[in-house]
Amino acid sequence: MVEVIQHTDAHELIALAGACLEAHESENNLPLGLAYALAEGPRHYGSEPPLLLSVLEQGSAIGAAVMTPPRRMVLSKFVGNIKEAMVVLVRHLLAMDVSVPGVVGPEPAAQAFSACWAEAVPSAASKKAMRMRVFEARTVADVTFAAGALRLASMNDHPLMAQWVDAFSQEALGELADLDRAKESAARFIADKQLYIWDCNGPVSIAKAARPMRNGVTVTAVYTPPEQRNKGYATSCVASLTQKLLAEGYSFCSLFADQANPTANSIYMKIGYVPLGDALEIDFAT
Repeated sequence: MVEVIQHTDAHELIALAGACLEAHESENNLPLGLAYALAEGPRHYGSEPPLLLSVLEQGSAIGAAVMTPPRRMVLSKFVGNIKEAMVVLVRHLLAMDVSVPGVVGPEPAAQAFSACWAEAVPSAASKKAMRMRVFEARTVADVTFAAGALRLASMNDHPLMAQWVDAFSQEALGELADLDRAKESAARFIADKQLYIWDCNGPVSIAKAARPMRNGVTVTAVYTPPEQRNKGYATSCVASLTQKLLAEGYSFCSLFADQANPTANSIYMKIGYVPLGDALEIDFAT
């Protein structure tokens, strides 16, 4: 029997489903990372309460779902009967009158959820927003660094970082321009010492360390402005940040790459990142 347990606290989700998710920690870096962040601060991602769900089969966790409104539902990798799990999950969401703008997760789970949601909510047309690949690095290859060095971003960098965070959100995530939101995000990333700059007579590329988990951490927000591309700056930035994080004691670094961007995928594999699986972002339009 499959059942859904709804939690009021992220600590509860980690206690119940954490071991299941950590068996595939890199592939679950998004739901796990969100859960750890929400355990530290329940309103870390906004004022609206997050939705925290463990999915059990015969009393044992087989996966989880996390949503921080108004963002997409985030699914973990599921290790049981995926179709049955999604049917029960969708039934639970409808009973709770939860609005789901979209879903992101490993391809089998995201596709199964989308099919179940479309059947239950015929007016919700699905549209694939992005096909991604999840990568993991436990060592860094011997790559040649470009001129420059890695450094933490400071508030002196804030005006430019806000512009780059906004540009990354538009280019990589398909979001609408929102400089005010980007200013808030950049200030938070800098204050939390997450945002790193590859500096060559000034900032030329960025990457962010995010969503620390029990054993690993995620590298995200990799962005180089168009005029600085094809100079090796992004490779150097990501490789150097990955080296730093592994040296600090993380067992691995994970990241997502858009499969439609072969350049990024080749850069990450050159650095030493190994592909683990595919993920989908799917939006629901009503």
